[in-house]
Amino acid sequence: MFFKESFRVLVSIMAFGFGSVSGIVTPQTPQIQAQMSATQLPKLNFPAGKSVVEVPFEVEGNWMVIPVSINGSRSLRFILDTGAQGTFLYNAEVAGSLNLKIVGKMPIRGAGGTAGEASVAENATFNIGGIELSNGRLVIPPPPPSQGMRRMGNLDGGIGRIVFATLVVEVDWEKRVLKFYDPAKYKYGGSGTILPLTFDEGGRPYTVASVAVSDGKLVPVKLVVDTGGSHALSLDVGSKPDIKLPAGATKGVLGRGAGGEIMGYAGQVKKFQLGGQAIENVPTIFPDSNSGITGIGGRQGSLGAGLLRRFKIIYDYSRKQMIVEPNKFFGELFAAAPAITTTVNTNVSPSSLQDYVGRYDQRTISAEDGALYLQRQGGPKIKLVPAAKDEFTIERIPSARIKFVRDETGKVTEIQVLNREGNWEKSKKETGNQPSSQSQNQEELSLAEREVRKTEREWLDAYEHSDAEAMNRILSDDFKLTFPNGSVQTKANILAQLKSGQNSGRPSPKFSTADEQSRVEGDAVILTGRVIQTMERDGQTRTMQMRYTDTYMKRQGRWQVVASKLTSQQ
Repeated sequence: MFFKESFRVLVSIMAFGFGSVSGIVTPQTPQIQAQMSATQLPKLNFPAGKSVVEVPFEVEGNWMVIPVSINGSRSLRFILDTGAQGTFLYNAEVAGSLNLKIVGKMPIRGAGGTAGEASVAENATFNIGGIELSNGRLVIPPPPPSQGMRRMGNLDGGIGRIVFATLVVEVDWEKRVLKFYDPAKYKYGGSGTILPLTFDEGGRPYTVASVAVSDGKLVPVKLVVDTGGSHALSLDVGSKPDIKLPAGATKGVLGRGAGGEIMGYAGQVKKFQLGGQAIENVPTIFPDSNSGITGIGGRQGSLGAGLLRRFKIIYDYSRKQMIVEPNKFFGELFAAAPAITTTVNTNVSPSSLQDYVGRYDQRTISAEDGALYLQRQGGPKIKLVPAAKDEFTIERIPSARIKFVRDETGKVTEIQVLNREGNWEKSKKETGNQPSSQSQNQEELSLAEREVRKTEREWLDAYEHSDAEAMNRILSDDFKLTFPNGSVQTKANILAQLKSGQNSGRPSPKFSTADEQSRVEGDAVILTGRVIQTMERDGQTRTMQMRYTDTYMKRQGRWQVVASKLTSQQ
């Protein structure tokens, strides 16, 4: 449940490769959950002749990401989240193409305040591996509050209760495979431990476990089971007399919600036990009682994906049970306790900022107006906030981590950035390099490059004007466009979309490019850069940027684009 509301807030962590979420993300609002608690479950249809379907899943941090099609759309990347009462679409760019029936609005409220209103669509049909869930409801939150925000790792949304309440779901973290069973035909035949599940009015599942915070005394606890939480364990201090802060717990910012920062502590508990299986030294977060996320449903905390991934788990809501079998990850050591931002402000003098300025492989550090900024090649500038000596976070994203390393003379020689897998990416500082323009001088271009760049602009114009005739001329018959999530569009797909757009009456997006680079490779010309899409909708201007690599070849006397690959803006 932690990912729902601040999915939008934490997107720039993933987009810029700056680290794993430190554990807390705001829960969905009581208002949304209350309004959706009575939501009728969708109608379930298995593919003909099947009662079980196997679907592989990807991993983003500790999240399970599955392909979901909405109303016959291309596959979208959704987090599978036991803590999500509803189904949420965070990719505003695709919402207009899904033929959604918007029936109203509902307020979104997270820790600390209101985040705006979400649109609600009904009669949506979701398809997962051929399993069809029809007559469903979809919530579309408002877009991010600033253009500095990006969708996290190109995730399109989250889906939860409608999957778990209508199917038996087996999660195999070793094979990264999900099996969806028809509950009426499912029978468990393994040797795992069966744990009871209870549910609150929002449909969130709870189970029982035991925890020893500081000594050997195991205390029974009621925990919400939350595959959408990237943390391992969260405990509410004082929810039971024996649930106290452990020695050495560090106070700071655990994350950020709709209304502001979520404060709390991070540390370790001595022992955690689930289904008779004990795990020692579990990294645990302890959110403050005023964070708005403690005590929900009479619980003592939540069980996140950091622990759940150590088991094969069968979620069987129809029988009010979950079955756990330890897997090969069970005995792995945990990483250190979640990194959090301390509440101590560290000031860095303007002269000291110059120590960090320079280029570090794909990253550039600059200093402006007494502040430090990081920019990945082709990406926006991000303001850094001092956290400790030679350490920084990202403004508004306190779980991000950036470190600078000095040599024995005190000179900065390296930058280290915590990536989404929790590993430190290291880049050496280049000597004598300062930020420079990424665009090539037109006078340096060959005739082929100039012609291809002209065709590239005509290609974008064809998108803007829904010009199918021009598009047919520019794209080769074997053209393929590959999106960051791996989905592919062909020439036929694009021509069909343009013809649909001509009749939709919707305003067309505008396209521009930046940081253009080109090179000639044999008979081909390769273009790279950033494509910027701007859309006017509901009186607001929305912008999306992506990196592109376009390959052109000359066929029948004219340049045609034969392949295009889009990657996330970083």
